[in-house]
Formats: sequence, structure tokens, C-alpha cells
Amino acid sequence: MSGALLQASGISVHRDGRLTLQPTDLALRAGETVGIYGPNGAGKSTLLQALAGLLPLSSGTITVRGQALGRDLTAFAYHRRIAAVFQEPLLLRGTVAHNVGLGLALRGIRKTEREASIRPVMEQLKIADLADRPIGKLSGGEAQRTSLARALVLEPEVLFLDEPFAALDQPSRRRLVRELAVLLRVRRMATVFVTHDFAEASILCDRCAILDSGSILQDEPVPILLGHPRTPRVAEIVGIENATEQGQ
Repeated sequence: MSGALLQASGISVHRDGRLTLQPTDLALRAGETVGIYGPNGAGKSTLLQALAGLLPLSSGTITVRGQALGRDLTAFAYHRRIAAVFQEPLLLRGTVAHNVGLGLALRGIRKTEREASIRPVMEQLKIADLADRPIGKLSGGEAQRTSLARALVLEPEVLFLDEPFAALDQPSRRRLVRELAVLLRVRRMATVFVTHDFAEASILCDRCAILDSGSILQDEPVPILLGHPRTPRVAEIVGIENATEQGQ
């Protein structure tokens, strides 16, 4: 893809001696949100972790603004340019404000600057009034908002979201999805979003890669996936009836 911020070319991954991600190409432009959607066991999290530099590649290359990871760009330098949020919030002991500012503190940002940076993000995610609350007293939705704020405050070039709403109840999920969709559009932050909920992908994503058995079957904007699935299997995965007719 011309002008890609992040470009994966022929990347594959073996886990426990098994090829879990087939050689795969995927590109992400600046400001774009790309979804990764598919059935359980399709390799969604494997693909995201490979793109985020969290798994060793069996083949292929990842480039960021034309710099190849592992050749022109060290893993350490790459991880300072990205942020990730997972299904579990992975918060540390302390307050909400402490956790939101933790990444900035690790980067040597002074306390006064950290406080100035975290306040707007906490307000956007509606947790500013929880700043002094201990992590152990948060609801699931509040904890995940804290995790998202910790990632967003770093202003990463690429944000990786691995099913961040999966453990939340439906009302909390719906609210957080809508609010995050607005935040990502306002910030124009390049994002890779893994989900098992196609409705979430349709709200958040500019386009969606349909993954099955470690391979991308189709990578298109959601309306095209729904209106013109390339194969009956794509139609089946996205939930279209009369899959055979749609896939013709």
C-alpha cells in the first residue's frame, strides 16, 4: 500500500511447532483503524502480536515509515513508538492517575508535565473524577478505561487493541466502543483492532481484515465485506445469509 505507516510483508508465525499465521501482508495508513475479525482460533491475536513486535517472525518483514524492524529499527525503539491494550487491563497497584501516567514516567517525563498530559485524556475517557481512586476499587469498565488512557497519553504512532472490551458487560462495551470511536477519529491515531464482535468492527474500523485459519481472506471496508464478500466463507464469517449467492 502506497503511503503506509506500517507495512507487513509475508509475515508468518510458528507457535508450539505449528504454523499459526500463514505468510500475510497487511498495511496501515496514518490515521486509519484496521480491524482483524474472524472465528475463534483464526489467529487474530497472533497477527496483532506479530505486528506489535511481541512475537518472533518465522518469515517476512515489518516496516514502519520505511524502516525495517530488526534491521533499521530496534525492537526497543519500535516499542517506544507504539502502545497496546489487551483484554485484561494489566494495571499496577496505586491510583488511576498513577497508572495512566506510568508510561510517561518510564520515559522520564517530569511529574508536572505528566499531570498536564494525563488530565485531558482522563477527561475524554470520563475517569478524571477517579484520579485518586485505588485500582482495586474500579469496575471492569473503569479499569479498561484506565488502561486505554495509559496507552493514549503516550500518543503512539500505532495503537494495538486486542479484544479490549471482551470482558465487559454489554452496556459498558457499547458505551466504550462509541466513545473510543470518537476519540480515534479526533486524534487520527493509526490503530489495529482485534475483535470477535463484527458490530464493534463496523463502528470503529475504516476497513476490516477477515482472518480464518491464519490467513486473510478479504481486507475491505465493512460495507464492501457485507455487500460483496469475496467467497462463501467470508460471507459465513461476517454473518451474511445465503452465503453461496453472496460469494459468487
